[in-house]
Amino acid sequence: MERSSIAVRQPAETGQQQPAGAPGELSIPAHLQRFLVRQPILDQHYRVAGYELALRERVPVPALPGAQSLQQMRDEMLLTAVIDMAYQRALGTRLTFLAVASDTLLNPLVTQLPPDRVVLCVTGADLVHAGAPLQEVVAQGGIPLAVDEPPRQPGITNHLRQSRYIRLDVTQHDVPSLIGQVQALRRSLKACIIARNVDTEEAHEACRKMQFDLFQGYYFTCLQPSFRNRIDSSRQRIMELLNLVMTQAEAARIEARFKTDAGLTYKLLRLINSPAFGLRGPVKSIGQALMLLGYEQLYRWLTLLLFTQGPADPRGQALLRNALIRARFAEQLGESRLPAGERGGLFLVGILSTLDALFNVPMDQALGQLRLPDEVVAALTRGEGIYAPYLRLVLACEHFDQESIARLAELIGACADEVNLAHIKAMIWAEELDT
Repeated sequence: MERSSIAVRQPAETGQQQPAGAPGELSIPAHLQRFLVRQPILDQHYRVAGYELALRERVPVPALPGAQSLQQMRDEMLLTAVIDMAYQRALGTRLTFLAVASDTLLNPLVTQLPPDRVVLCVTGADLVHAGAPLQEVVAQGGIPLAVDEPPRQPGITNHLRQSRYIRLDVTQHDVPSLIGQVQALRRSLKACIIARNVDTEEAHEACRKMQFDLFQGYYFTCLQPSFRNRIDSSRQRIMELLNLVMTQAEAARIEARFKTDAGLTYKLLRLINSPAFGLRGPVKSIGQALMLLGYEQLYRWLTLLLFTQGPADPRGQALLRNALIRARFAEQLGESRLPAGERGGLFLVGILSTLDALFNVPMDQALGQLRLPDEVVAALTRGEGIYAPYLRLVLACEHFDQESIARLAELIGACADEVNLAHIKAMIWAEELDT
């Protein structure tokens, strides 16, 4: 994969190293560093429509010399990250939502964004006071707009008609209020209505019944108490193979187990004969395929099969995509911090961190049938051990809690630039696995 040049940092024109107090300086004190967070946006069938990327919740920030505000700097960081071509190629047709201040709509960086893949979000309060900038962007056929929490007041409908998306934070409204707002928006607009901060399956089901179009949050990573567990016979066979590989059993034993499942044998041979391996001739035996893959690559491949085995399951695909981002994110953060022999555990911790949601059982039960290193089990079930800080940091970056992210980054000795770059590159890597 092509190396990405993305680094979410202050723009060059305002971020040059200068003596304290120099004109144009915009240094960032450690307590004001901003870490990138993301939330996925899914449709009614758990298919990922896109992501919101953010550097912090939208709250007032103090102005520093050389810039109008940290809000401006934050918005420019976000725009710069998304302009990167590697990011755009990887995300493909998926959307990226960026919440910005209304003044940012006129920032020259906006013209460099791909209009078919980026949505700029402004609050309803900003919308009321930003008629001219908003009208100009829309008139010029600019980036699609989303309005967060549109106010209920006369004349607002005309502004909303120019916006392609409306977002409502479901944690800020009771059910009758949400129902009333969605019904009113449906009567007067053709916009796509998004439910934000949907964090439980119960909330998702309620929003689905209210006829929201898209759902933003990590509800799909939660257990579903009303559903049975999903540890079926096909996944049992994969776990048996995983245990053989983890204990580095003889190739003959692993091959014999593969031969009892024609479907797995076919998938293994299809994998090893894919163009990605660049072999001169076809591999026709399981033993040869195992020799070429090796234990570590075989284990990773079998782990991915846990998510895709059986009938098509969009929820499982969403869990896999999220698990892949976690795994690669954690692995990159540990590359320069853990001994080479321990880094593989970071990927394993990340990829297995959604196993409870996949199987719909508590994590200790989900891991109970797998033979795993003690350090991996400790991180996943008790939040302890050498891998735990990395997993907690990766999970924190899925939520809008800058304080926790900053504390965990400091614990592993990582700055905001390093964490943000690893985060974006993990998203690119996970998306490019589909191509």
